[in-house]
Amino acid sequence: MMRTWLIAAAAVLALGVAGTAQAAGDAAAGKTKAKSCAGCHGADGKGVKKNPPLAGKDEAAFVAAMNDYKSGAKKHSMMNMLAKKLSDADIANLAAYYSSL
Repeated sequence: MMRTWLIAAAAVLALGVAGTAQAAGDAAAGKTKAKSCAGCHGADGKGVKKNPPLAGKDEAAFVAAMNDYKSGAKKHSMMNMLAKKLSDADIANLAAYYSSL
């Protein structure tokens, strides 16, 4: 009985971990999508004036920040509006692209 319970618990845990894993983004698709970011963050992602650089940003940190903008947990009127239009795949692709710079 205990063995069955342990196997079931391990399976649920494994599925939970697999379900939270980020799908790898496509940097080429992210580069295309990033054209709309260039006005504020620069064509090379190095930032423009008060807008922060995105080039070299850790993928997980980028995804977390974009999801916070998307949900409204992080406030910035322009970023909140833009992030809401992005799919999870778009965000993963942008993260892959910017981390590659």
